[in-house]
Amino acid sequence: ASAFAAYATTYPRPGWAEQDPEAWWQSVCRSTRQILAENPEAAARLAAIGFSAMMNGCLLVDGAGRPLRPAIIHADVRSAAQSERIAAVVGEERAYRITGNRVAPYFTLEKLAWLADHDPDALRRARWCVQTKDYVEGRLTGVWGVTDPSDASLTGAFDMEHGAWSGEMLDAASIRAGLLPEVRPSMSVIGAVSEDAARETGLRAGLPVVLGGGDGACATAGAGVVTAGDAYHYLGGTSWVAAICGAYRPDPERRLSLFCALDPERFVLYGTVQSAGSSVDWLRQAIGTGSPETDAEESHAALERLAASAPPGSHGLFFLPYLAGERSPIWDSAARGAFIGLTAAHTRADLARAVFEGVAYALNSNLTALASAADVLGPIRALGGGMRMAVWRSILSAVYNRPLRPLQRLAEATACGAAMAAATAIGLCPNLADAAERFAPLGDEEVPDRAAAAVYARGFTFYQSLYPALADRFAALAALRNHSGGDPGAAGR
Repeated sequence: ASAFAAYATTYPRPGWAEQDPEAWWQSVCRSTRQILAENPEAAARLAAIGFSAMMNGCLLVDGAGRPLRPAIIHADVRSAAQSERIAAVVGEERAYRITGNRVAPYFTLEKLAWLADHDPDALRRARWCVQTKDYVEGRLTGVWGVTDPSDASLTGAFDMEHGAWSGEMLDAASIRAGLLPEVRPSMSVIGAVSEDAARETGLRAGLPVVLGGGDGACATAGAGVVTAGDAYHYLGGTSWVAAICGAYRPDPERRLSLFCALDPERFVLYGTVQSAGSSVDWLRQAIGTGSPETDAEESHAALERLAASAPPGSHGLFFLPYLAGERSPIWDSAARGAFIGLTAAHTRADLARAVFEGVAYALNSNLTALASAADVLGPIRALGGGMRMAVWRSILSAVYNRPLRPLQRLAEATACGAAMAAATAIGLCPNLADAAERFAPLGDEEVPDRAAAAVYARGFTFYQSLYPALADRFAALAALRNHSGGDPGAAGR
């Protein structure tokens, strides 16, 4: 069963993104009470609680778990200056070798460095810096100062090779080591539901609570990707492709990123496309598929029909999906979207298909990098709302030239991964591989169309040549925007 309870994000200034931790807790309480009320027979059989939540955050709490200021979430990029300072001290290549990630304002360490510069009083009073799931678990159990390797690994302060906080990275940011929590395995029972939390949530007091992992780690497990060489992609507004590695293997070219999997012996190597589903949403609104009264689902269906009416290759039209810059593998915040090859003969159908194909090419750029840095075997598992679109499934399979195996439950892999960790921790499943069989059933396989795959093989070679040819123009365009009123997409980044 599932339930949903919303909470707000605030944007006090451009580039800032904050949330209220009390809103997290109240949402957990509301949704939990709803599930228990709607499923009374299942409530009596609950064996454990598992957790997952967004990563890369920064919440300062005192020794009793009371927040000292709003939580700074992953989307917040206010710490650009602090990122540059840390990179200058440690060195980009050295920092990547330690953490498996580039130095960037998305990460917790850089956010802490910003707080040291701008809110030193809160930093001085803080006992812990915690992640979202760890705060909610603290409210549930009364246990504070604990996190798991997956959340630790996307703080920018964790030495992934040695499984410990990096003194070198912390020193570079001038952050005291004692601020960061103890790291325990994801499949650890950290406590039990307290009497107070039981009254607020409706859960049974004493129910075991399992630490779990960040959303990336749980989505990976929930996709059934638990063995070295397994790979999947998530197709949503922002999308990524990821593979399991049996050893710590940072990409020598720093194109990709790493975090720790739920399994303590595994790592997740991944690449992210910033504007995937959001490129499709932009096109849907820009070319107006449907009337103003048409709802989003009908509008997406109309766009899909339009794209399906154009041939593979979109009559020689290409789309670069860099609407808000791009992450991996190019790491260029100045990059911008573009149609290449546009003529008067191109139709709305060609535009639509080119956008779907452009996102598929961008994802394949990351899959190609993954294949060179890790052994990616067999079909690619797939999840996320975008996989409901048949035309996109066929394009992706043909561009990858690999079978796709969508999950039966496309939107719930993260929650399933948290449940898998809980089931394994308390012995209901002997290991994650067994849990994957039970929690991550697969749907029908999408087999690549050979003729389309041949078209896309040639198209992908050309696509790969476009960014290198345009990179200096993107940089010049950024300078031009700075002198002509700015960038209409900047406020959302």
